[in-house]
Amino acid sequence: MIWTLKTTVKIFGILAVIGKIYPVDAAAVTFDDYKAAVAENNRVVIEGVSQGDGKNLDARLYKPDGDGPFPALIALHGAGGIFPYQLWWAKEISKKGFIVLFVDSYCTRGYLCVHDTNDTDPRRGAIMQSWEKVDMKQRMMDAVGAYVYLRQQPYIDGGSIGIIGWSWGGSTALFLQKMAPRISKELILKGVIAFYPNLQYLTNTSEWKRSGPINRPTLIMYGKDDVLESVESYNMLLKKGHPGPLDIVAYEGATRKFDELGEKRTKRHPKRSEFQKAFHQPSFDDSVTVVHDFLMKNFK
Repeated sequence: MIWTLKTTVKIFGILAVIGKIYPVDAAAVTFDDYKAAVAENNRVVIEGVSQGDGKNLDARLYKPDGDGPFPALIALHGAGGIFPYQLWWAKEISKKGFIVLFVDSYCTRGYLCVHDTNDTDPRRGAIMQSWEKVDMKQRMMDAVGAYVYLRQQPYIDGGSIGIIGWSWGGSTALFLQKMAPRISKELILKGVIAFYPNLQYLTNTSEWKRSGPINRPTLIMYGKDDVLESVESYNMLLKKGHPGPLDIVAYEGATRKFDELGEKRTKRHPKRSEFQKAFHQPSFDDSVTVVHDFLMKNFK
């Protein structure tokens, strides 16, 4: 049993700041688990939507045992493409009785069709420096295509579809739920989960300022030592008084990719020079519990 200090900020109509000690079962994960998750996914092709470039989308489907109907999550990758640790998350969430549909916006357009390497792969570094080849609007439309696809499947609970994303995928997830009412009245997300979603960058863009409120249950997790994030940007988000509910979990001592196995390493960001990534066991353990609780509360 590991005990970690978690500071969670929540909005349920009013603002409250809560600091608690939570018991967390250690979440053991290995590189072999990553390999298993990469190997066990099922490739599907999804029809693109006309609001985007209309290309058929490459995706990976994780499905629990049984006939359903199941709640579902659309999963979105970040600037480096789909990583093994993200597929591990998809597989783990599917074990809880969820469909997880991981959209590969890069492979769809011939940029990167690799899921089994880490960020030492130079191909990942190359696409990360050119991540805007598939911009935020197109990524949102890819998620809309995934949503339409899921609603058409007989094993899906069409009223319980949410979205999860990492880094720019998390950015897209937040943007989509803010823009959903403008895109379609039928686009109703049950909940949103965002890992380290570049909020510091997002809140300075005109698109973010013009978009609507966060009005669906939303969970955001980030490391307080991540230079690409900032406590100030999250405080600013809270002051906006979004109807939410909005849960923000800031992990002490954690940098970017606290949920991916790996030693501390330094990378170069196309917008913000150098930043660090590193696995952080207490934060990872807690995030497993936090994600589980969020899903059970809002989807089951």
